[in-house]
Amino acid sequence: MGLLPIVLVSCSLPAAGAAPAPSVSPYNEELALVFSDEFEGTHLDSAVWASQAYDKGLSRDTARGPDNLEVRDGELRLYVRKEERTVGPRRSKWTAGFVYTRDTIENNVLIEVRFKPGQATGVNNAFWMTCIDGKRDGVSDRYEIDIVETRQDARATGAIGRGHIAWHDWKTYAYAKNAKSESDHIAQGVHVEHPFDHYQTWAIWYGEHQMIYYLDGREVWRGETHARYRDQFRTGVGKLPQWFANREKEAYGRFGQDDWSYFGGYTGDRMNIVFSNLPWPEAWTPLTDAAHGTYMAVDYVRVYRPTRLLTTDPAETLLKGDSKTIGAGNELKVALPGAVPLATRGEFPSYFSFHATLAAGAELAATFGAGDLQIFGVGGGEKAGLRAGFTHDVHTATAFPSLRRQEPWLVAGREMIWIGRYTPPLTAGGRATVSLCVFEPGKAPEREPFFHANIDAQGNTSVNNHWHLNAKEASAGTKVQWVTFTNRGAATLTIRELKFGPNYRSMFPSTR
Repeated sequence: MGLLPIVLVSCSLPAAGAAPAPSVSPYNEELALVFSDEFEGTHLDSAVWASQAYDKGLSRDTARGPDNLEVRDGELRLYVRKEERTVGPRRSKWTAGFVYTRDTIENNVLIEVRFKPGQATGVNNAFWMTCIDGKRDGVSDRYEIDIVETRQDARATGAIGRGHIAWHDWKTYAYAKNAKSESDHIAQGVHVEHPFDHYQTWAIWYGEHQMIYYLDGREVWRGETHARYRDQFRTGVGKLPQWFANREKEAYGRFGQDDWSYFGGYTGDRMNIVFSNLPWPEAWTPLTDAAHGTYMAVDYVRVYRPTRLLTTDPAETLLKGDSKTIGAGNELKVALPGAVPLATRGEFPSYFSFHATLAAGAELAATFGAGDLQIFGVGGGEKAGLRAGFTHDVHTATAFPSLRRQEPWLVAGREMIWIGRYTPPLTAGGRATVSLCVFEPGKAPEREPFFHANIDAQGNTSVNNHWHLNAKEASAGTKVQWVTFTNRGAATLTIRELKFGPNYRSMFPSTR
């Protein structure tokens, strides 16, 4: 059993061995089960799951740790107990469970869980995601995606739960202010009422541009787009009903361009799946001794990924076999046997790759087009760095954060694999993006560099966008019919293995 590298992993399935179907398919496409735990047996798989330790600290007078977890009768149980434990200088009033996946989730997956909340008021039963590791790339990861946090509503007739579904960006306390000029965090979410006394299936499509929440196969919420910033989630819903204009602009990013995308909890950070329960009383859900001995029961957790993202086969491969040499000032035009369509929806980007070896003094320009139209291009050289663009280019020497890199992007005489991504506009009339990374063929990471839509006309982007270079501009391109490789330098270069495909992994060298 394992969790979500890009390739399929083994899963613990029901006895029949057939992969269970997901409760929903957000885009009506084929989904493959890439991770599952049905909680059969008598204990958690310690290679997959970890528990918070009791000495981690108290939350609302509660210590959470492994003794409050049990695998029994085909489910994971998280117990709430009224008991004291010494935690540093303090003692708990309650204990409960907190368990999380050791490995992290990448986006473009459907995550679903069937569980039954603990049958008591005043206890929060949660299926959520957060960054267990505190920092990455020197940036504090303090995001939270609440797929559901639910408590029983004591005011209701019968067993009715009030489920909180939301995302939170806690780290914005560093700069975000509300209308009262108080530090606050960015959040968005709603509450969903549901039956509390039986199992239900909660799910989230954790996509690249959307988070869509489901209850028993029915959509119950998704992030709204901002009235002006169409390709971003609305900030200020729930926590910040009003922003000062300058603070709103800050929340939309470093450069403040009109189409800046801000995704709270949604910025490529490595998030873990978490189950937890916590005594948490409010006037509408009081905590009483009746909570002692109750438990949150998780029947299963399953993660699905579109099969289009799992294939390692490119849609088209050209320039197979020996490398093609291009002398100084010359070009090589490659006609595709059939036009390769470019993606038209933001959830379905297109990918391309090729191998290039540049002698000292060579400079490559690769132009992708159809008919007489040049759609986009990428290129570069040892001294010039990388460039990419549509009608004009952006450069690694001037675009943030690539300008921070000290070592050269290309080394003379060393073969590199150039992997590109074409991301169509997120909304009608928007701008497309071409992104580029270069790697030594055996050193391309298994997991795709995270793409973030925060890109201005100069190629500046968020530090959370891990593609080496990005250019964003209006584009009329819908297909690629030819690629021209031009040598603008004074020394030779070679090209081989030009590919187009539906995902990043299909761009890897043929030997992988």
